Amino acid sequence: MVASKIFDLRDSSETGDDLAIPDMMFMQGEEPLGVRVLTYQSSRAINFILNALHEDEVEAIRASAFGKLVEIAEKHAFSGRFTRYLLSRQLKVNKKHEVWFWFAGSPIRFSLREFAIVTWLPCGKYPKKLKLKMKENLNEKPYWSTLFVKVEVVSVKSAVKMLRKKMMQDTNIRIKIVCLVLLSSVLLSTNLNIKIMREHAEAIEDIDEFFWFPWGRMAIDMLMSSIKERDKIALSQKSIAVKGFVLAIHLVVVESVPSLTEVVVEHCSSSESDSDVDADECRQKLENNTHTQPQTCSPC
Repeated sequence: MVASKIFDLRDSSETGDDLAIPDMMFMQGEEPLGVRVLTYQSSRAINFILNALHEDEVEAIRASAFGKLVEIAEKHAFSGRFTRYLLSRQLKVNKKHEVWFWFAGSPIRFSLREFAIVTWLPCGKYPKKLKLKMKENLNEKPYWSTLFVKVEVVSVKSAVKMLRKKMMQDTNIRIKIVCLVLLSSVLLSTNLNIKIMREHAEAIEDIDEFFWFPWGRMAIDMLMSSIKERDKIALSQKSIAVKGFVLAIHLVVVESVPSLTEVVVEHCSSSESDSDVDADECRQKLENNTHTQPQTCSPC
């Protein structure tokens, strides 16, 4: 069965016209035959990051608000082709935090609620002061220097390199750095040269408060905006790039249809899972054309 209780439109308690299934973005049988969806992260990003840690450090992440990411790295593979299939079968939904996909004869919802269920991330309302807490006293030493000493700009790649080479020994510092890396490159990935943000580094000084912040809501805001800004013309391109934690879409569908895990892994081509260089080149072309007329990126 495709639809489960939390995903089935027909499970809604609403009545009347609200129960009507929205129209498809593309007529059945007329969906574009695109190549795949590209994300601004390696298909093996989470494992690559976690492999730079000691076992006890991985377990510390597993026990945190980011713990589901460890489980995701162990169990799921990303297929850009499958994501492309789903995005081409969207229903017309105007809600900010909600999209629907028509899959195997049933509608499946992907919304803030489902995102929270599959990621375990805090997805509550933003605090009244939206900006992350920064230093109140301008003369106070920035926490950035505690994490990265005198390095002024730190990319995700260089941060992982620091962890791998054990350039910092303090376990608490290492855990904080990997959380910043996961946040920037997995949950909030926006480009190919992702850098650690200073406001995130300042916020993680109090790691409990950092984990309390609704990163899940911020992540789905980014992902939904990236999905919804792509109209029928954009979705008709052979390859499209989507920002944010796109893998969450897979997690929701697999939660509804567990047997899909084997199917997706079996049909995920080696070029999708292993050829990150080609994928990066394709993403770069799409990124360069963001503010120009839609163009078709050559298949990766």
